[in-house]
Amino acid sequence: MKQMTLFKGIMLGSLIGGALSLFNKQTRNSSLQSIQKFKQSVTDLDSITETITNTSEKLRATAEKVTDDISFVLEKVEELKQVTPAIASIVKETKDAFYHGGTKQKNNTQINSTQYLP
Repeated sequence: MKQMTLFKGIMLGSLIGGALSLFNKQTRNSSLQSIQKFKQSVTDLDSITETITNTSEKLRATAEKVTDDISFVLEKVEELKQVTPAIASIVKETKDAFYHGGTKQKNNTQINSTQYLP
C-alpha cells in the first residue's frame, strides 16, 4: 500500500512541477517546439513506414526472381548431366571414325585434319 502512495506522490509532484515550470515563457516555447518536433517525427514515421514497406516488397520480389533463376539453372544442370554421357559417346564415336577412318586400320596413326583441306 505504501508503494501506491509513493507512486501517487511522485506522479503528483511531477505534474505540479511541470505546471509550475510552464509559467516561464522560455520553457513554454521550448516545450511547444519539442511537441512540434514530436508531431513531425510521427508524420515522418508514416513516410518511413511506407518506404520500408515498399523496400521490403522490392526485396521479396527480387528474392522470388533469384529463386526462380536458381531453380532454372539447377534444372539446366540436371539436363546437362543427362545429356553429357550421350554427347560423350557421340564424340567418342566421331573420334574413332576419324582416327580409324571408320574401320580398323593396321597402324594407329591419327588422321590430321589439315589433310582434308584443299
